[in-house]
Amino acid sequence: MTFAQWMGMAVAAAVLCMVVRAHQPQMAGLIAMTAGLMLTLSALASLTDLQGMLLRLSTLGGLQEGALGALMKVLGVSWTAEMASRICEDLGENGLSRYVALAGRLSVFALVAPMLISMLEMILELAP
Repeated sequence: MTFAQWMGMAVAAAVLCMVVRAHQPQMAGLIAMTAGLMLTLSALASLTDLQGMLLRLSTLGGLQEGALGALMKVLGVSWTAEMASRICEDLGENGLSRYVALAGRLSVFALVAPMLISMLEMILELAP
C-alpha cells in the first residue's frame, strides 16, 4: 500500500466516522480504531527493509551488535505506546491515555539507560 493509499483510507475512515457518530458513537470509535490498526500494520509491513538498512549502517559505523537491537526495541515500544495512547484518547479515556504515554516513556528510558551508561564510560575513558 502506498502513502497516498494510506492517506485516502484515513480520510475515508474519518468521513465514515463522522457520518456514523451521529447515530452510533460507539461504532465510530471502533471504526477509527480499526482504520488506525490497518494503517499501522500496513506501515509496519513496509518497514521490513528498514531493519536490513539499519543493520548495514551499524556494521559500517562499527556499532555494537546490541545497539541495533535496542534501537529496534525503543522504536517498537514508542510506536506501540503512542498508538495505545491515541486509541485511549479516541475512546474518550484521556486519563488512561496519559498513563499509557507515561508507561511508554519509562519503558523507553529503561531500554536506553544501559546505552547511556556505556556512552558515559566511553567518554570517561577518553578524558585525561
